[in-house]
Amino acid sequence: MSTRMWGIVCAGMIVLCSAAAQPDLDGSWVGVWQGELDGQPSVILTLAEDTGTLEGTLILNIINREDGQARVVAHEPHVLVHPRLEGPTLSFQLKRLDASSPMMDFTVTLKAGGSATIHCLKCGKDAAVVEITKRD
Repeated sequence: MSTRMWGIVCAGMIVLCSAAAQPDLDGSWVGVWQGELDGQPSVILTLAEDTGTLEGTLILNIINREDGQARVVAHEPHVLVHPRLEGPTLSFQLKRLDASSPMMDFTVTLKAGGSATIHCLKCGKDAAVVEITKRD
């Protein structure tokens, strides 16, 4: 085989291998997802793939129910740590405000009809499973 032909074969292999190595991200994840708890906005999950991998932020709204009325009293913004997709489930961690505490583990599971559920796995047995929907 001539040197020129080897060059063409090598270039073709590089292109094919590069295409195969790109993550196959599902565009249905990308966007802004919002959920409510007790009629108040409780979570805002923003996902993007600007760098070729799924990344994002999560804002947790702290809801006060002491006086019988639910209202948002604080916001906790977080950057997703170690996001990973496994089928219809996105898993990630968040650092707590108290850095000496263990990280929080979250899962988001896509449901039929364009909605999903988000759940904190290490936030106690009373941790709510919140339905979130993607904003248009």
